[in-house]
Amino acid sequence: MPGIYLAVLANIGFIAFIVLLLTLLKKVTISPRWLCISLVIFICYCFALFNGKAIIPLDVLFSDLRWNWSGKIAAIILWGCVLLALIRFKKDFKIKEAGFTFKQNEGSIEPAFMMMGLFIILQVVITLILGSDPNYDLETLLYQTVIPGFDEEPMFRGVLLFCFSLAVISTRFNLLGAPINVAGLLLVLLFGLAHGVMYSEGEWFFSTFRIALTSTYGFILLWLRERTGSLVFPILAHNSVNLVGQLV
Repeated sequence: MPGIYLAVLANIGFIAFIVLLLTLLKKVTISPRWLCISLVIFICYCFALFNGKAIIPLDVLFSDLRWNWSGKIAAIILWGCVLLALIRFKKDFKIKEAGFTFKQNEGSIEPAFMMMGLFIILQVVITLILGSDPNYDLETLLYQTVIPGFDEEPMFRGVLLFCFSLAVISTRFNLLGAPINVAGLLLVLLFGLAHGVMYSEGEWFFSTFRIALTSTYGFILLWLRERTGSLVFPILAHNSVNLVGQLV
């Protein structure tokens, strides 16, 4: 378990180095308060994810679970608590600012469906190239259809994106109608690093392919979030892509 946290610290350190560099180049402005808040949220997220069984011991009731239900549910509870804290302590905060709204930006639904379709096609191609596990079961299908999007999207493209955008302040650039900022791009990179950099049993494992692939996925999900102004499409896209990856 300590090795996992060492990898987390390494990923945070790399992002911090980029933030420092961008600050020195005067490309971003830093808010130390919100930077600390964002850091605490991410560390708590990792703790909940990796120690879910101690927090929510579902294995006591379901001894044959293959997937990390406990960790994911603990992470979902965490982003819910962060959202409540923002509502309680940040003046004038509106939950739609963090993407928690069913209302989509005007003119965004059609391009969002198109991007989601391209995303699924990309997943099909990647799965056909790399192959998939044909031994999936009902638990796997249920997990992939529901859990990943409801865990990672409200966190990475929701509350954490909101807080980190206040921590790393930059101008936004328009990408096919989506207002993208530096904070969002850094979270995309962190999302990729979290899936591609590991430390276990005294050895570092670094997968450039996993980092690139997951960052690409993260960027598409970020685009959907910023283009629509809502987490609805990112959640749907994330779970759909995960499910397709099992079925193809």
